[in-house]
Amino acid sequence: MLARNWKKTAICSALALGSTLLTLSLDNLRFVQLLHLKARDAHFVLRGKQPTHDIVLIGIDQKTLNSFPELYSFWHPYYADAIRGAALGGAKVLTLDVTFQIPVTRWEPENDSLLAGAVTEANQTMPVVCAFVPGTTEQEKTTLFAVPLNMLAAAMGMNAFANLTTDQDDFIRRQELIELPDKGAPAENLTRGMALRTAERFLNQEAQFKGGGLYFQGKKVPLGAENDLTINFAGPAGTFPRISMVDFINAYRAGNKAQLEKWVKGKAVLLGPDNKTDRYSTPFFTFFAGNEWQTPGVEIHANTLQTLLDGSYLQPVPDWVRFAALLLTAIACVGIVALLGVTPSVIWSGILFAVVVAATHVLFRTGWLLSTSEILIDYSAALFGAIVYRIATAERKSSFFRSAVALFVGKQVATSLEQTQKIGLTGKRQKVTILFTDIRGFTAFCESKDPAVVVDLLNVYMKEMVGIIVRYHGHVNKFIGDGILAVFSDDDEQAAPGDHARRATECAAEMVSIPVGEFKTGAGLHSGEVVIGNVGSEDKMEFTVLGDTVNLASRLESLNKENKTKLLLSEETREMIGGAIDTHYLGEVPVRGKTVPMKLYTVRSLVEVKVQPSNLEEVVN
Repeated sequence: MLARNWKKTAICSALALGSTLLTLSLDNLRFVQLLHLKARDAHFVLRGKQPTHDIVLIGIDQKTLNSFPELYSFWHPYYADAIRGAALGGAKVLTLDVTFQIPVTRWEPENDSLLAGAVTEANQTMPVVCAFVPGTTEQEKTTLFAVPLNMLAAAMGMNAFANLTTDQDDFIRRQELIELPDKGAPAENLTRGMALRTAERFLNQEAQFKGGGLYFQGKKVPLGAENDLTINFAGPAGTFPRISMVDFINAYRAGNKAQLEKWVKGKAVLLGPDNKTDRYSTPFFTFFAGNEWQTPGVEIHANTLQTLLDGSYLQPVPDWVRFAALLLTAIACVGIVALLGVTPSVIWSGILFAVVVAATHVLFRTGWLLSTSEILIDYSAALFGAIVYRIATAERKSSFFRSAVALFVGKQVATSLEQTQKIGLTGKRQKVTILFTDIRGFTAFCESKDPAVVVDLLNVYMKEMVGIIVRYHGHVNKFIGDGILAVFSDDDEQAAPGDHARRATECAAEMVSIPVGEFKTGAGLHSGEVVIGNVGSEDKMEFTVLGDTVNLASRLESLNKENKTKLLLSEETREMIGGAIDTHYLGEVPVRGKTVPMKLYTVRSLVEVKVQPSNLEEVVN
């Protein structure tokens, strides 16, 4: 028992460990990576919108586009008014999420200097962070920094790259905060992303590199391989408060300082496109098509900024926690399926599934990322392995018990039970041939032998005799001391209709002709109708055959000694055999309860003593 339990424990442990290692090996597949990303997105949707504070958007929306007649590239005066308006309203910092690639002096001589002047003026009370898109060639860099605003921002340490960081599926889930440093480069000289630069100016403190990590507000910022931060999105598009740029400019031009203060005082202001031209997919996706359902780039920067200001970082759990969670989930799943019954295993497997989803979501809400999909892949692998193990184990058990049932009640009964899936006190009438055998002189033999020796010899004898019965496709119904009751019928394997009498006679002839050790066998055969089925009670039952046919076969076996024969068969059996076997008529004997005597026959080849014609009539078929 102990060895079997250890073996089962070892198999279950191997299944759990194998499921965990398989799950980890799948992480390099692109499909699995995308699945993990989508599962993380589901946590945002399930959590829903979160409150925002200290951040407001000035959006270049469709209303603004419809209000200003100039080309978008020449809106410098409008941006200048918006910057002055934010400074007048008491904003703590303004980030201009609009890039200027080339000077426009050739077409509008005053625009570049007008915008640069507004930034210089506003910086006295409100820092202005200016976005740019890093160039990839020296020519692009030269053109980019020929723009007065870009040169001014770079000189004042107020420039920031506006690039958004995309995942494999073109969703925005993370944002690069700062360029990768060269060895020994001071952090203050590294170019920031818009969100980090805005956060620094809003709180008036710089991010620092210490011990290989980036720290902000005295807290380590969890960064990825590209110095990227997982954005803790506050909600879908429209989560942050926004003002149309045209309304904001109109309030400034009207000198409505109170309204401006109501909108932006003490806030970080991000000014950028809030229309259909600059939108991206984020974790708060929808099933609706069209970019109007996506999030504007300026609001993605606002979500990144909110994450930095709140310190509400999302970071992966340590590797050892991840591995432990996978292994424990697999162990629990395998244990449930392998050890419990079907119904409990279904219930507890469902509970485990729910616990996994709930636990990973609770961790997400506390800022820790443990992939739900990875755990569920592990769960599924463990579940599949445990089910296969359970089926294989059940099949072995089923095979064992099927063999055990066949051993005790016969293959025919075992097959019937397996097909009907029912055990009951039922029976049926059927014409069969009953074979009774007995060991000649067994009682006297036992008197002089040690009981252990007798049992051993009897087992050898029974094995030989049962093997013969099975070979002729009969089945042993029971052992009666040293005797055997066997049944042959049309239901036997490979049986032909009505051949059970011939098979039983050939079987009996072989059994009485083969001595096993010191044992010699006598046999009696009779064919007729019997009741065959289960008798007893619901607590204890036995499969047996009942009726005169059984009694007469037993009586025939007992007459062998009187007639000096090894095998006796009834007239009914002889008639069913037809001419297939030569028989020898021995005579008649009276039978209790019967008005007509029973005629006795034996197989001609077994006749040992010539019988006198005056006493017996010979009938040969």
